[in-house]
Amino acid sequence: MKIYIDEKIPHSDHFFQSFDLDAEKFSDGSFEIEKLEESCIVVVRSTYKTHERNIPNCVKYICSVSTGEDHIDKKILEKKNIKYGFSTGANAIAVQEYFYSCLSKLMLENKFNPRKDKILIIGAGNIGGGIKTVLDYFKIKSDTYDPFKDSSLDSLSDLSAYKLITLHVPYTENGDHPTRNLVDASFLSKLSKGTVILNTSRGGVVSEEDFLHSKDLFLISDVFKGEPNLSLKFCEKNYYFTPHIAGHSQFSRYAMTKMAFHNVADYLNIEVKEPQSILAGKEENYCKETINDLKSFLFPVSLILKIYNFTEDVFEPSSFERIRDDYNDRIGFSQVNVKDCNDPQVKKSLEILGFKVI
Repeated sequence: MKIYIDEKIPHSDHFFQSFDLDAEKFSDGSFEIEKLEESCIVVVRSTYKTHERNIPNCVKYICSVSTGEDHIDKKILEKKNIKYGFSTGANAIAVQEYFYSCLSKLMLENKFNPRKDKILIIGAGNIGGGIKTVLDYFKIKSDTYDPFKDSSLDSLSDLSAYKLITLHVPYTENGDHPTRNLVDASFLSKLSKGTVILNTSRGGVVSEEDFLHSKDLFLISDVFKGEPNLSLKFCEKNYYFTPHIAGHSQFSRYAMTKMAFHNVADYLNIEVKEPQSILAGKEENYCKETINDLKSFLFPVSLILKIYNFTEDVFEPSSFERIRDDYNDRIGFSQVNVKDCNDPQVKKSLEILGFKVI
């Protein structure tokens, strides 16, 4: 059996060389899955869409190194008895870290007051649920809304109490709770002046056209409708915008490829030895600024922004695809060793965010 692997998947050689398979790399922009003729496994990214492609029966398994699933036409694959898998949840920590970076910046810019303002988390799964746990620990007020999980709100009828709304939902068009254009004119009309919306889910969850006509609201977008072809007007309307990299720390990209490696092993029904991690670490000296931040903001804003400041990833819309595809250098919090912290309460605060304190 042969395995085809997207050339942009990080650490693919590190993992997939363990299989006794003939491996071939491909570029998703020119890969014609319809022309494959031999029994094979195909490993793709979220950028490769299978909809409206006549996938041949020689493709036995499609493994996506992504957590989102809307790029894979599961119904067609199931009809053809073609198995598929995703790296579900592998980037959750990275998206949470992106959120903490945004929150820290908004605090410093006086757009969010941690002592009086409130956050709404829409979607209480791996990402949203993790964020809620951390916010509760730091005593930052928040609510959750998720029709499929236990949450503190039953509906989105009253949104005026929230200063920051963060979206962590899949993109769906059907069912009782579709998320397509969830943030539309009606949703926006319920918000108070100065509310910030953060979208790291999927571009179609926010109606870009409706947001263009909004006033006195702020939007931070990491995802866009019609990627990689972005609306320049919509980008300019954003407070900040980044190129679909919220879930792409070094740690998460490694974890996503590792999960794909295990998914392929499970499909082949073979036991494999996971290779030793090759992720690099970083040391950071503990400083009194962290204590001052915890007193002032209830949150270690300076340390977070020192490790990852999301505004450094703001980009030119025409460069979206190139930057997204080559984005591999961001350090994850778990790769950071904070030295010489002897305060047990501060140590616990940093560890709940994922930092290692030594």
